[in-house]
Amino acid sequence: MSASEAPAHSLLADAHGAPAGPAYPADPVTTGVARRRRWDTAPMVVTGGMLGLAWWLTSTLAPSLPGPRATAAQLWDMALSGSLVSILWRTAAFMAVCFAVAVVLGIGGGLAIGMNRSLDRGLSAYLAALQGMPTSMWIPVAAIVLGTDVWSLGAVVALGAVPAIVLSTRNSVRNVPPLLVRAGRTLGESGWSLTRRVILPAAFPGIMSGLELGWSIAFRCLVAGEIFSGALSGTGIGEVIGRARTSGDLTEMMATIVIVLLFSVVVDRFVFAPAQARLRGPRGLEGAASRG
Repeated sequence: MSASEAPAHSLLADAHGAPAGPAYPADPVTTGVARRRRWDTAPMVVTGGMLGLAWWLTSTLAPSLPGPRATAAQLWDMALSGSLVSILWRTAAFMAVCFAVAVVLGIGGGLAIGMNRSLDRGLSAYLAALQGMPTSMWIPVAAIVLGTDVWSLGAVVALGAVPAIVLSTRNSVRNVPPLLVRAGRTLGESGWSLTRRVILPAAFPGIMSGLELGWSIAFRCLVAGEIFSGALSGTGIGEVIGRARTSGDLTEMMATIVIVLLFSVVVDRFVFAPAQARLRGPRGLEGAASRG
């Protein structure tokens, strides 16, 4: 074989004369993941920039509306005073406790209803009606029954999310293919073992969608509870909005709205989105939407 026909890597040598190894291409999986992450983030950044531009133009046409610069200055003042950290910490802690209660009640109730036709026929219609009712109407009821303290607000926040989680769990359990359940029984699974090893894994994508919906409902309950009932202030976001409304400080109100928006984006981006990705990956669905 002539030199011109020799492999390229055999003609390469390092500084000491040793032949260099073949030049392997970059790992396509790692490269693809990094590229996909960039493309997943880019639309969100572009959309945020467009929203900021629209906000700035609106504040220019309507001088009474605080613009991005004034709102950013207010957020900076809140950060320096420590109120921003306090709001975020208290909101996250309060929501975590209330939502954990809602998850336990919702998934447990949904499993019971989805696996029992009598309970399903008796309760599903009422749960659907409860889910459609405005959650703010329960705030005065909770204040009268439970008192005007943080526990009444916690009850409203937790119970506001329960119907959505129950119904999504119930629907997901009912939609598990019967063939899959029969296969599990054939392999010796029954009772709680069948539920834990077969039904729950098959139903979990639908349950996760219900958890996302339940979180959004619970968060709206929290903010509404603090705005419309000052005695139920327990986390700070609605309390700050209510105080700004009373004093007429529109800049502080807009700053708090931005906090709510960013908090929701962070929860979706770093909690629910990774959970959904972990569910789609083993099922071969990760990246299917982008390919379609």
